[in-house]
Amino acid sequence: YEKAIEAFLDHARFWDPPLEIVHIPFEGKQIIGYLRLPKDAPKPVPMVIAVNGLDSRKEDLTESFSAILANGIGFLAVDGPGTGQSPIKVSENSERMLSRVLDYLASRPEVDKNRIAIHGVSWGAYWATKMAIVERARLKGASAQSPPVDEFFQKDFLMNSLLGNREYLFDQVPALMAIFENVHTVDQMAEVLPKMSLVKQGLLGQPMAPMLVIAGVKDTQVPISDIYL
Repeated sequence: YEKAIEAFLDHARFWDPPLEIVHIPFEGKQIIGYLRLPKDAPKPVPMVIAVNGLDSRKEDLTESFSAILANGIGFLAVDGPGTGQSPIKVSENSERMLSRVLDYLASRPEVDKNRIAIHGVSWGAYWATKMAIVERARLKGASAQSPPVDEFFQKDFLMNSLLGNREYLFDQVPALMAIFENVHTVDQMAEVLPKMSLVKQGLLGQPMAPMLVIAGVKDTQVPISDIYL
């Protein structure tokens, strides 16, 4: 993994506009992010916070989100809780890490703090959805691709849809276990997952920042019922 990051950064040295590696202090550790600002765009610029899913990383997002620079929009890509170089694992309040990212962007004079959006895919979409609620005052909008919301986190879905899922490219449940603290068995997973439900947390139904939600009816990993909800 360290070699992969090193190779990516060697590649990114050739980019124009340049890639800036940011180090944001957080609870005695640091959040590492990749920031790119559009070239020759009027300042301050609108920004997107990009959050990866279970099997992607901030490096993947940095490649894809480079496409928006030509539209005068910057981005900051970070690893979601429990993935990549994230300083914390997944828990019921791990979105505090992304709130700290918002704090950081507010401190950058090049960034228009009134025009910050957040985007996430899958687990990143879960955080984007949650942030659209808890940080609605500071987010202009959110886009979420296949966000797990409630049914995904229930024991029945874990046992009947996630275990042995053939659509996921790897072994999904062990991958899920890895992003949580001290979760090593399916039984432990079944106990921890329901606490992540935005329904159980009393958040769904509260006012939210404007959202674009993207999903597939036949998705076997995130049930379409979560999207309709």
